[in-house]
Amino acid sequence: MSDKPELIGALRPEQLVQLDVRPVLAGGTDPFQLIMEKIKELKEGQALEIINTFTPAPLITVLKRQGFSAYTEMVNDQLVHTFFYKDPAAQGPVTLANESIRSHWDEINARFADNLVFADVRGLEMPEPMIRILAAVDTLPEGKALFVYHKKLPVFLLPELAERKFDYRVNEIAPGEVHLLIFRP
Repeated sequence: MSDKPELIGALRPEQLVQLDVRPVLAGGTDPFQLIMEKIKELKEGQALEIINTFTPAPLITVLKRQGFSAYTEMVNDQLVHTFFYKDPAAQGPVTLANESIRSHWDEINARFADNLVFADVRGLEMPEPMIRILAAVDTLPEGKALFVYHKKLPVFLLPELAERKFDYRVNEIAPGEVHLLIFRP
């Protein structure tokens, strides 16, 4: 475990937004959307503290792509606190604006407009969507992109895509309707 970042140790109580996702998970719901809402609501200088029973590795990957740093503190084997924050010393711009995400979507969608392979996994039960998507990317022809119709952002898929050296763009159309473009950079 790494040392607690100075920025986290220096936070005042009003700068820390806590979210205990254990009751949400116990109720059988994925807390991803709730977490993303809290992330969007963070004000400058605030950090989000997720209280959970495990380290949310896929969430850390997703939020790092959005410019957040993460620090995980194992309180005990059933209690984990993960802090997400924007580190002023971190390199690179951070953009969460929908317009920017959408422009990146439009750019990639236009780039592969005539070279798309489609997959609709909306009606499949877990973990079948991830299995189908990974099978499709493993056989994706060079120069093509996979366009996926999904009912939610598949957070556990994202680290797998990175491991396979694929990039992706997400377009959240509405609750229950998410489009993904998966491609080789």
